[in-house]
Amino acid sequence: MTNRDATPRPIALVTGASSGIGEAFAHLLAQEGHRLVLVAHKSVDLDRVAAKIAAEHKIQPHTFGMDLSKPGAVKHLLDDLHKQGLRPDLLVNNAGFGLLGKAVELNADEQINMINLNVAALTELAICCGKAMVRQGRGGIINISSVAGALPGPNMAVYYATKAYILSFSEALAAELKHSGVQVTAVAPGVTRTAFHQRAGMERSRLLKWSAPMEPETVARLGYQGFCRGRSVVVTGGFNKLSMACARLIPNAILNPVISRLHKLVPSKEQFTQSSPVREKSDQ
Repeated sequence: MTNRDATPRPIALVTGASSGIGEAFAHLLAQEGHRLVLVAHKSVDLDRVAAKIAAEHKIQPHTFGMDLSKPGAVKHLLDDLHKQGLRPDLLVNNAGFGLLGKAVELNADEQINMINLNVAALTELAICCGKAMVRQGRGGIINISSVAGALPGPNMAVYYATKAYILSFSEALAAELKHSGVQVTAVAPGVTRTAFHQRAGMERSRLLKWSAPMEPETVARLGYQGFCRGRSVVVTGGFNKLSMACARLIPNAILNPVISRLHKLVPSKEQFTQSSPVREKSDQ
């Protein structure tokens, strides 16, 4: 029996695990020897991911299909984990969604739900799991932010603001837990090839037209490598690092019209006219 067989495998809790970056993290952590607890809103897609992981990595993930933006959802999840004896050693806070359009023209309730998921649920999970990790003297938290967190976001105002919160919260939490044995890392990808953009028809946005999207597997790999090296912020890719550095130097008055233009849709060959705000919602 090897040491790996004799030692209980660490448990990784991954939210937004049914697609994109969350799914990529789930596969990567399975390869790294973690037991998995996967959470996502869409149970059908989550079951597909779990079945694929079971076939490829010979482990059976625990799955929880739930909407973490709902009141009490995080507490319900943590209670279920406690009852099943599942104590996360690593938390990957990935669940989130965005809305494309002017804030005053988008549905207010949908924007509040975005804050509930992107900010409130992430914070509650980080605090509750972090407390348990501090007590055991080890653990890790990976929060998925974005390069958007360093920028203003006209036409995606609330989404960009949630990502700025995640960056700030993660860096502060990392400083607070520096000597606790708990590593906290914010991963800040740029444009990534996931359903996050595709489901909104954002292939026609100037942002995607002028960008080279990174694969979610690359984001997960670079993010996890940075986490293992003890970094509090990991910006994935050279272009994204340059973009984030420039964003910190260029006045917002200059950035605002540029970003607003990037979020406009390019008319299709059929001269499609966008008559209402595009809603973009998915696990990242």
